[in-house]
Amino acid sequence: MRTRLFVMVAALLLASAGAKAQQQDANTNQIDFGFRGTSFGDNPDKARFERYRDLRDGGFLDRFRFTRETGSWLVNLQADHVGYRDQRFSGAFNNYGKVKASFEWNQTPLFYSQDTSWLYTDQGNGQLRIGNTSVRTGIQNGTLRVQDVKSFLGSPFDLRQRRDVAAFSLVAPVSKNVDAKVNVTSTHKDGAMPWGASFGFSADNEVAAPIDHRTTDIGASLEWANGKGMARVGYDGSWFNNAVPTLTFDSPYRVTDSTNASAYVAGNGTSQGRTAMWPDSMANTVSGAASYNLPGHSRVNGALSVGEWKQNAALLPYTINTAIPVIPLDRPTAEAEARITSFNVNFTSRPASVAWFNVRARRYDFDNRTPIFSVTNYVRLDQVIEPSILGHNEPFGYVRDFVDADASFTPIPYTAFKVGYGMEKDDRTFRLLETTTEHTFRTALDTTGNQYVSLRLAYEHSKRTGTGLDEEVLDEIGEQVSLRQFDISDRNRDRVTALVQVTPVSQFGIVASVQTGRDTRPDATFGLQNFDTNNYSLGFDATPIDNVGFGLTYSYEDVQTAQNSRQANPGVQFNDPTRNWSTDMKEKVHYVVASVDLTKAIPKTNVRFAFDWNKSNADYTYVLPANTTLPPVTPLPTLYNELQRASVDVRYFLTEHLAAGFLYAYDNYKVNDFQMSPNYVIGNRTLADGIMLGYFFRPYKANTGWFRLTYLW
Repeated sequence: MRTRLFVMVAALLLASAGAKAQQQDANTNQIDFGFRGTSFGDNPDKARFERYRDLRDGGFLDRFRFTRETGSWLVNLQADHVGYRDQRFSGAFNNYGKVKASFEWNQTPLFYSQDTSWLYTDQGNGQLRIGNTSVRTGIQNGTLRVQDVKSFLGSPFDLRQRRDVAAFSLVAPVSKNVDAKVNVTSTHKDGAMPWGASFGFSADNEVAAPIDHRTTDIGASLEWANGKGMARVGYDGSWFNNAVPTLTFDSPYRVTDSTNASAYVAGNGTSQGRTAMWPDSMANTVSGAASYNLPGHSRVNGALSVGEWKQNAALLPYTINTAIPVIPLDRPTAEAEARITSFNVNFTSRPASVAWFNVRARRYDFDNRTPIFSVTNYVRLDQVIEPSILGHNEPFGYVRDFVDADASFTPIPYTAFKVGYGMEKDDRTFRLLETTTEHTFRTALDTTGNQYVSLRLAYEHSKRTGTGLDEEVLDEIGEQVSLRQFDISDRNRDRVTALVQVTPVSQFGIVASVQTGRDTRPDATFGLQNFDTNNYSLGFDATPIDNVGFGLTYSYEDVQTAQNSRQANPGVQFNDPTRNWSTDMKEKVHYVVASVDLTKAIPKTNVRFAFDWNKSNADYTYVLPANTTLPPVTPLPTLYNELQRASVDVRYFLTEHLAAGFLYAYDNYKVNDFQMSPNYVIGNRTLADGIMLGYFFRPYKANTGWFRLTYLW
C-alpha cells in the first residue's frame, strides 16, 4: 500500500509541475518522496544499523511541509517518514490575538536484534512459559547440559519496542493581559526489551520482557503579563499505567520447586521466577511563578511548586517457590507517597553598562512519606530464606539547597571578566553521608576585542565534603568501612576550558578548544579514586565563493579512572590488604566531521558531500600489589568501537518547482566488547552458566541509496 500511495502522489505532482497556480511566498511548501534500498555485507547487525530509526526498503514520503499565512492567521502542517515506525506529524494554527493551538504525533522505534531466540512463549499478562518440559527436566536431572539447549531454541524473531507520543496544546486569551493555557501529552510504549531473569550467579537467564505502559500528562495555567512583569498559576498532573505490572517466567534449570542452601548453583531452587515491573503511579502539582521589572535595569523572578507522588500497588509475596513456607507481608500494598516542594528566586541587574550580576537561590525538598515496612526474613533468589540485616525498608528522602552568584565586569570594550560562586547542600535520610556540601568557584575571561579573534578562558574549582557518616552501618551490612559511594563521597574537582575563534577573512574561520578536568576522592580507600578528562578540538569553515562551502573538524577525548577494591570473603580475608586489587580504565576517542556543499556551483544542481568518523578504544587493566595473595589475573581485550559514515546527496532542479535527487550513504561499524564480542558469542547463545537471547554487539556494513523527487510551491 505504501508503494501505491507514493506512485499516486508522484503522478499527481508530475502532472502539475508545469502548471503555475497562484503561489504563496517563494517555495515555502514542499513534498519529498521516492524509493530507498539498502544492501548489507555478510552477517550484518541490521538492528544496530536502524536502532532508533526505520530504514526499510521501499517507497517513502519522507518530508511534507505546508504553510499558509494571511494578515490574521497562520496554518502550518508537517509530516516526516510517513508510513514508517519513526513517522512524525505536526500541525499548528495561530489566529493572531485570539487562539493558538498545536498538535504533534511522533514515534521512536528501538530495534534491539533481528535474530533473537529463546525457549519461551509469551502467554500474555507478563507470563513467559517454556512449553518443552523435557529441556527443564533434562537440566534438572543432569542428563542435558546447558550448552546443549541451543537446538531447542525457537525460531529467530525481531526484538523491538516503540514509543508513541501525542501532544496537544492550546493558548487562548481570557482578557487583554491574561492567557489560559492547556496541554495534554500521552506517551505509550509497547514491545519488548532484554531482561535479566537470573536464578543465581551460575544460573544466568535472559528473556524478552513485554512492555505495555502509558503516561498521560495534563497541564493547565493562567498567565498575566504587562510591561512591568508577569504572574502565573498552574496545575500539572501525571498518571502512569502499566498493563504488565508483574513478570513471571519459568526456570530453564528446574521443572519442580525445591530449596537448597547452595542457592548459587544452577538448578538448585525454584521452578519459576517472578518480579514486579513498574507500578501504576500518579503525581499532582500546583505551582505559581512571578516576575517583576525593577529600576536600574533589574529584574526579580521566582517560582514555587508543591506536588504529591503516590503509588499503592499490591505487593508481591516474598517468593513464588511453593517449597518455601509463606512469609507474611507487613502490609498488602505499597502505600508509597512523597511530598515534593520546590522553589527558586532569581535577581539580575545591570546597574552600569560595565557591570552585571545575578543571584539565584533554589530548594528541592523530596519528603518521602512512605511508612516503614518491617522485614524479619526474606527469600533470596526465590530459593533460600535469609534474615533481614536492617529489619525494615529505608524510605529515602532529601532536601537540596542551591545558591549561585555571578558577576561580570567590562572595563574595556568587548572584554568581560566574570567571577562566580555556587553552593549546593544536600540533607538526606537513609544514606551513609547524611549531609554533603559542595562549594564551587568560577572565573572566566571573554573577549571579542576585534573582528579577527574571539577568546574564552574559564576555570572552575569545587570541593564536596560530607558529614554524619556512621561507619558502623557499613560494617553491619558487610561492607568495607572505608568504601565511599560515588555520588556522595568527598570530592575535589578542577576544570579548565579554553576556546579560540580566529576569522582572518570573512570567508574563513578557525575554531579551537581545550578542556581538561580532574576529580579526586581523598577520603575513599575503596571505590572510585580519580576521574580525569581531556578534550581537544580543531575545526575550520570556509566559503571561498558564494556557492561553495566546506568544513572539517577533528576532536579527541581521553578519559582515565582509577578504582580500588578488595576481593575478600567474611572472616580473615575481610581485613587482608594482600587481597586488594585495582582497575585502571583508559579510553581514547577520535572524531572527524567533514562536509562540502556546492549550491548551484553546477547549474541547477545542489551537491553535498559528508563524512563522519568516530573511533573509541578503552582498556581496563587489573593491577595487583607486589605482596598479593590473589591468583594472577587474565588481561581483558581492548574494547573497540568504530563507525564510519560517508554520503553524497545530489539534487537537480528540473524546473523551478520540481527537483530530482539521489543520495548514497555508506556505513561501516566495527565492534569488540568483552564477552559481547562477535568473536565470542555469535552462534553460541547457550553458555555453561546461562542462556542468552542473542542480543549482542555485532558489526555491519551497509550501502543505502535514495531516489527522490521534491516538489516545491
